[in-house]
Amino acid sequence: MEQEKQNGKQETVPVYLSFKTFQSAIQSLRTHGLPDSLDRTAFGSRSGAEQTQILSAFRFLGLLNESNRTQESLRALVKAKENTPEEKAILSSILTARYGNAIALNLEAATPAQLNKAIAEYGAGGATLGRAVRFFVKACENCGIKLSPRLTARKPRSANNTSGDDQGLQGKTERGKRRLKIEFTPPVTTNIKTVSLPGVGGNLTVSGTFNYFELEGEERTLVLGIIDMLKKFEKSQESDDEKV
Repeated sequence: MEQEKQNGKQETVPVYLSFKTFQSAIQSLRTHGLPDSLDRTAFGSRSGAEQTQILSAFRFLGLLNESNRTQESLRALVKAKENTPEEKAILSSILTARYGNAIALNLEAATPAQLNKAIAEYGAGGATLGRAVRFFVKACENCGIKLSPRLTARKPRSANNTSGDDQGLQGKTERGKRRLKIEFTPPVTTNIKTVSLPGVGGNLTVSGTFNYFELEGEERTLVLGIIDMLKKFEKSQESDDEKV
């Protein structure tokens, strides 16, 4: 996170917010206007943590100076239209200027460990390092800087990993299916319904041994139709008894 140096100046660290959030922040400035200096209230719809991360990211990228005053590179980026070649060219020049250690690796052949080391040299560590590397990779992909397939390949997910940013959507989906199966699949039971037939002096019993939640198509129509007829018949008998 953003820290303070002993001399009172703000210390910048590599960008570690998501690239999508970065793009959204730039688009917000296009929509609402770019002031001469930025503060947290410029991104009022964001959480406090995101506001801090955005300002820190802008300072690291040279879009703001240490006093959070707007720099020419930010003005150019905001002026460019979203997802245009112009925007991508500006972002590419910013990345080249601010990530010299990483750019010097020959990114088309670099390994993940080499990129991690290069980004760590800017002051990122721990969980922040992984997020900083992901931002750099996504930013490069967006503006057309060629990367090694090793850097863009999705990392394998651990079967035992149930928390954190690296938890895969597939794992969440499979766990969700298991939970749904446990919570919503009832056991197969025998269901019996008996109604009186006073006209013939007897009873009618209907039973079924199946899972109601698995009924579909014509079978569902048949079963629900029988249930509705039985209920309707019972209500008619109750009405006749009240009249007597």
